Amino acid sequence: MKNALADAYSMPNYYYIKLQANFNRSTIKKRVIVSFFCHNMDKSQISPIFMYKERGSMEKYAVALAGGGSKGIYQVGAWKALKELGIEFEAVTGTSIGAVNGSFMVQGDITKAENMWNNLKMDQCIRLSENSGLFSDRLLIPQNTGLLFKEVIHGGIDQSPLRDLIAEYIDVDAVYSSGIDFGLCTYSVKDHSSLKVWRKDIPREQFFDYLMASSALPGLKPVRLDDKVYLDGGIGDNLPFDMLRRRGLRNIIAIDMRAVKDHSIATDRLRITHICNSMDLGATLDVTPSLLARNCQLGYLDTRKTFGFLDGIHYYFPVGDYQDLLDSFEDGVVPGLEQAALVYEIPRDRIYSAQEFIRILNICRELAAKKYAEERERIGADGIVASVRNGTLKRLRTMPSGIRLALLMEIMTDIRKNGSRFSIPVRFFKDLDSAADALLKLPM
Repeated sequence: MKNALADAYSMPNYYYIKLQANFNRSTIKKRVIVSFFCHNMDKSQISPIFMYKERGSMEKYAVALAGGGSKGIYQVGAWKALKELGIEFEAVTGTSIGAVNGSFMVQGDITKAENMWNNLKMDQCIRLSENSGLFSDRLLIPQNTGLLFKEVIHGGIDQSPLRDLIAEYIDVDAVYSSGIDFGLCTYSVKDHSSLKVWRKDIPREQFFDYLMASSALPGLKPVRLDDKVYLDGGIGDNLPFDMLRRRGLRNIIAIDMRAVKDHSIATDRLRITHICNSMDLGATLDVTPSLLARNCQLGYLDTRKTFGFLDGIHYYFPVGDYQDLLDSFEDGVVPGLEQAALVYEIPRDRIYSAQEFIRILNICRELAAKKYAEERERIGADGIVASVRNGTLKRLRTMPSGIRLALLMEIMTDIRKNGSRFSIPVRFFKDLDSAADALLKLPM
């Protein structure tokens, strides 16, 4: 294993990989597993995940924090994991809520950040001019449309409560006296371009004004700084790691909040550790407590996964347990099982052992099979199968994912049993084919 690490580390190009060793109990056979996790990225320019873990490096990182509204609590969870790993920062940049979280990180007080986020309510973020309450902690729902529209056409929604809230928790003196540098990104309406500014160029008495300028989402009241009007920095650059690059910082942790398939980063020979989730984290302006708690935990787990202490695609496993799963099934089955777990809505915000994951999957499969048996006659499954055969059943797309998954398993079983040659129209079973195939290979 040491030789494998040495060879990988001496490669001319840095690769963003997760390097794991599996020791077979009977043969002590060593196997190196190389997995690429970041999509749409030039992998010759991204640093090896194992570099920190195996070498125990204590070199400092620079951190770039993306905007994302209420999804920003994901970054607090990530910060918690980074603290546990003993990782120190030399600079932090952020856009929108990333700038707010970055202020906490520079201040060095994660407890205050957690207290603010864990008690967050919508009326602490915005204020309506009319004496009317919102219908939910999810701002963008149909019931709120009329109220919000009136605010927007009269100059925008007032976000002064959010300014008061962060002023209560963020210590400006601590931010300016910190040894960690800080920068943020906002967007100039007049110039049609981003304004990226470091702490030394932000007047101390205007610090919260700059934070609000970076966080002024479209629809909220824009913020005036001197003679210019500014909106949310995400309009120009939602993940301002180029501020770090221009300072010559190359060892960068980017904490993003978009689904991984949406990411595209021009790395420019940087060593980037990219922390992100494989799935959407929900609405930008949703402060439902259960969603905030889940996203905070996902940020924590994704960070530990990114640094090689957990494994999995959509779910989280101890590294050894995930390797046991991979050893127990043929190629492609384990990702399919994780996809099936998503269909069954098995919670993602926890760590599963291999045995526990398979046990829960089997329980869900049995429950789904019973429900499908009850629904089969009502939905006319025999007719559906015939329609699927000729590719004419459009209404299949509107069925619940669990029913479509069970139906697909029935069709696959029939094909394998009777040797049917017709091909299944995959467009009717988007993202379900690998799950169905994996479940059919899962022992009862």
